[in-house]
Amino acid sequence: MEIGLMIRYGKLVPGREVQAIQLFNETTRYFQEKLAAKAVTSFEPFLMATSDLEEELGFFIVKGTPGDIFALMQDEGYRYLVEKGLYLVEHLRTDLLTVGEGIADQLERSAKVRAELGV
Repeated sequence: MEIGLMIRYGKLVPGREVQAIQLFNETTRYFQEKLAAKAVTSFEPFLMATSDLEEELGFFIVKGTPGDIFALMQDEGYRYLVEKGLYLVEHLRTDLLTVGEGIADQLERSAKVRAELGV
């Protein structure tokens, strides 16, 4: 089973735009290397076309086994990139995601709990 990691960010910090764009490129290279090394199973960057672009300018989605994603989150390279992001973009967030077959599992669990509780 896989899980996902979503890394979201908002507008670039004024005066640090060049560094923020360099960070985007550095982060993309980092995850592409992890993908090539099979440390994750999927990686894709996204930019928002519509949204409150100050809060949600873009995001990355990374997928892997729970062990791979948790190991990634402990990796010094990942932690360094997140730390840089704190200074270069606003509204930086990381979220774990249910993906793939985990969605069906979660829905099945929810149905069982609803039936047990009579809701």
